[in-house]
Amino acid sequence: MLDPRPVRQICHGTEWRESDPDTLLEVNGPVPHRSWSVRTTIAGETIRPGDDIQQRLSRLDYFLLMFPPSQLTLMHLLMNEEIQKINTFTPATHQAMTKGELLKFFGVIILCTKFEFGNRASLWSRTAKLKYIPAPCFGDTSMSRTRFDLLFRCLRFSYPPAFRPIGMAHETFRWMLVDDFVDSFNKMKPEAGCEVQNAADGESGVILRLKLVKTELEAREDDGLTLGTRVAKYLVEQWARTDRIVCGDSFFASVATAKELKSMGLRFIGVVKNASSHYPMTWLSSLELSNRGDHKGLVHLDTDGNPDMMAFVWVDRERRYFISNCSSLVEGDPHVRNRWRQGDDMEAGPRREELTVPTPKVCNIYYDTCAAIDQNNRHRQDNLQIEWKIETKNWATRVGTTILGMCIVDAWLVYKGATGTSETQSEFYSWLAEELIDNSYDKDPIWRSTGSVTEASPSQHLFDSRTGAGRSAIQAHLTPTKRKRKVKGVIMQNQFYQSQCVVCASKFKGQKKKGFQELFPVQHMQ
Repeated sequence: MLDPRPVRQICHGTEWRESDPDTLLEVNGPVPHRSWSVRTTIAGETIRPGDDIQQRLSRLDYFLLMFPPSQLTLMHLLMNEEIQKINTFTPATHQAMTKGELLKFFGVIILCTKFEFGNRASLWSRTAKLKYIPAPCFGDTSMSRTRFDLLFRCLRFSYPPAFRPIGMAHETFRWMLVDDFVDSFNKMKPEAGCEVQNAADGESGVILRLKLVKTELEAREDDGLTLGTRVAKYLVEQWARTDRIVCGDSFFASVATAKELKSMGLRFIGVVKNASSHYPMTWLSSLELSNRGDHKGLVHLDTDGNPDMMAFVWVDRERRYFISNCSSLVEGDPHVRNRWRQGDDMEAGPRREELTVPTPKVCNIYYDTCAAIDQNNRHRQDNLQIEWKIETKNWATRVGTTILGMCIVDAWLVYKGATGTSETQSEFYSWLAEELIDNSYDKDPIWRSTGSVTEASPSQHLFDSRTGAGRSAIQAHLTPTKRKRKVKGVIMQNQFYQSQCVVCASKFKGQKKKGFQELFPVQHMQ
């Protein structure tokens, strides 16, 4: 039994009321479920989950949907400027890079993650070091090692600053991260990089927007908002007035964030830890809740007397404190886990038991969403592994390749959701690398439904969506001969020239000439 508590709790001037009936109602009204969608550049077509079961679009198409076209144009411009700055006597080095070659460069980068190597130059070797492991032979990509090293050296994702920050050596050139933050952050993140704050779609896991932490002065801006509230507002301001639910971790969660997003026309659910200003943390933490699934909440009333915020505690293995301006504490889907438990009989050993934890509806919404960014990061770091395989000490290159990895993982997530494919991430990345390397971006303009020829990605007309191979009449294909048959030096205008198969001719070398059908049966022709 819960101890009787006061009806009202005032925290830093914010009044909270104990009203169990109000916590069972939808705070600020119900929010309809919205599924994710991606709008393409082809006549504004919208792709939703399951819309591309026939796999009309290739993997390269999905990558180009996730990679901003303006960024591709900017990188093409900046990298060509860097190429022209390099003084060399090799004419090929000065050759300008095309957008198609830039896509091929991305494909080679992905291909590098498929091999274990100590020296990047070994990837272009045609001599296998081990008997049963073939040589990588990256030269077959038609991009030489010299050209790849040049493009990697000239890799630029944005305009560099005109002046280097004072006190920064060239080998540690990065944005001005100062004081103890740099030391503590570098201890946690040994690779070159920076802190990234981002927002992702809770259903698909696609990264929607990100923010690089560049200077410590950003944390000291005096606009009346806390840092977590300011960053949350920046990340989701593009979706203002859409009544969507934003789920944030303890960095963003606070009463101030819930109020600010509510004024923007958004909902918010978050776990409160340290940002407890105006939050009834003392009262909620003093409640006696002994069983998993127990919960208790307070509501905040607006000027009309209607609940507009809810603060509650829910017990799992430990207490978790939430702030929300949507949903309710009605019973939702229970959280089910399988755990090892030791029974009374010690000789029998532990046994597997199903643990069921009652969960409120608002917690279901939060926990179905909150892991999306962590899952996206694991896909990029543990499966794609660009950061681990492509080593660099240049800060800008590391941050840029990390964002490139995000685009590749987003392409996989949208491709999987739209096509319902059963292929693994590793298989997708391999096929995507092949399509990027063999792309026809510079050669084949696509006639769009808009009636104009535009520079666009190779679509379903160029690649088999299931195998990634070039379709018939696009790459290797048969062409009718135009040569005429000669009889004793006289060209027969009405008879085409018929040649012989080189393989079959060498097989029957030295034998008496036979008829064409007998010497070269139809079954042998391929």
